[in-house]
Amino acid sequence: MSKADERIRENMKSYNHLYEKTISETNRRYALSQAKHSKRFRKIMKHRHMSDDAAVEQSLDWIVNYENAEHVPVYIYDGITRKERTIIVPTMEELLVQHCIVNAMKPMFCKGMYEHSYASLPGRGAHKGKQVIEKWIRTDPKNCKYVLKMDIRHFFDSIPHDHLKAKLKKTVHDEKMLDLLFRIIDVTEVGIPLGFYTSQWLSNWYLQGLDHFIKEQLCAVHYMRYMDDMVVFGSNKRVLRRMRQAISDYLEMELGLELKANWQVFRFSYGNNQGRDLDFMGFRFYRNRTILRKSIMHKATRKARKISKKEKATILDARQMLSYLGWIDCTDTYLMYRKWIKPCVSFQQLKRKVSRYDKYDEKRVYQKLVSLYTAKGGKSHGIKLQVRREHSPTDCT
Repeated sequence: MSKADERIRENMKSYNHLYEKTISETNRRYALSQAKHSKRFRKIMKHRHMSDDAAVEQSLDWIVNYENAEHVPVYIYDGITRKERTIIVPTMEELLVQHCIVNAMKPMFCKGMYEHSYASLPGRGAHKGKQVIEKWIRTDPKNCKYVLKMDIRHFFDSIPHDHLKAKLKKTVHDEKMLDLLFRIIDVTEVGIPLGFYTSQWLSNWYLQGLDHFIKEQLCAVHYMRYMDDMVVFGSNKRVLRRMRQAISDYLEMELGLELKANWQVFRFSYGNNQGRDLDFMGFRFYRNRTILRKSIMHKATRKARKISKKEKATILDARQMLSYLGWIDCTDTYLMYRKWIKPCVSFQQLKRKVSRYDKYDEKRVYQKLVSLYTAKGGKSHGIKLQVRREHSPTDCT
């Protein structure tokens, strides 16, 4: 057991009564509101003619009598990473149960989470990580001379069940909750299922010990992790190589994982096109600028051309294109945007379309709330109802 793991165990209290929190009506209702962000989930509810109240009521039985469904793996090609991934799509019942579990366990997942871990965590993300790396490069160039870049081989598919379950047993002192978690983990013989909502939380939590080992035992000055992708900045190439070996040993002995063989230590960009840029989280970092990864820019360009050929863009088209605009706005890619995307679409029109849709959707929810209020004997005139997005009290900050 490393000192980093001992420190985490000392600071991490045990968690009891998680199962009670999971099955509480308040949690189940909030989990339903989260699950309904999925278009597929909403379609299934509509096909079954299931109301929200009925789903909340039945969800208790889904948790208490949870059984893994028979899944057919779905193979998708990730155009950004150029990898084929195996996805296990959860059923409607499984997805709602997983949201209930994560809501109850968020305090445990977030406690001790490394501050520069940016994947699949509320309030973080690639854009926040980009800002931090740019700050490191700008304010501390001496310790950003070299870069160690690495990732874990078949991360989700390689997490050993016995290691993960043992780690959970040390922290979760609730037999019913452990039984529920172990059933979800055992849906696959090896690793955890990519596609399950619980997997992204469990995998991040599983690597907490590694984060503290790199930062506290190896004394990395600038270290960032985005799920299983990691970068360490340093001033000495030999130190980074020794660090890579220590990380590899830790992964193998403590977590049952291994690094990919394609790890790199290289001189970071400097001077006039000297050194190499860092390709990380969808961005390409240089000493004096940051641009988008080419594959993302190409996808944005193709999407813009498809929209230009349509008579009328759909709301989905508008949201996707505005999402790309968010990537473009925070990078130095205006010239590419002006040449390839701006001639095809008008972002002002897309913004107005999304704004009108959101206002209509808010009005529809308002009218539904008024009708429910009046159905229970209330008066609709003079009532002021404000529609707000729900927030979990246990969100990570």
